[in-house]
Amino acid sequence: MDGIQAVAERTWHQTYDDILGPDVVEEVMDEWYPDEAIAEGISHDAQDFVVAVDDDTVVGYAHVGPHPPRRVHLLYRIYVDPDYWNQGIGKALLADIEQALYDRDVGSYEVEVFAANERGVGFYEATGFEQVDESETEFKGVAVTERIYRKRL
Repeated sequence: MDGIQAVAERTWHQTYDDILGPDVVEEVMDEWYPDEAIAEGISHDAQDFVVAVDDDTVVGYAHVGPHPPRRVHLLYRIYVDPDYWNQGIGKALLADIEQALYDRDVGSYEVEVFAANERGVGFYEATGFEQVDESETEFKGVAVTERIYRKRL
């Protein structure tokens, strides 16, 4: 759990401090990344969780599963430690996730991303996702534009 939490902490601060503010990022860390929440995602029968490791150190992870409100599968999270950006790790994680979805006979999946997250938007667009929706919303009290991207397998 520690490795996943460390990647989350570093990546969330690098990516979202300017968008949401560091206090909101810390709130997300406390809510979304306690040991129990990570363990639940890893062990859930309907979800898939993959990690990238370099010399026994977690450097990235991805998590996907069903999203009942929209009756689709959703890429809940994919993060790579900033020290490992631009090395193909995100694409490798995505390939593992897509294989897991293919094995579950899932034909497409979606991801939600803040429009201001230029790195994330660029990654999804470069890896075959197409934008299907955009809306103004509030995340932890911060007004943001959120995009939904979909990819067919």
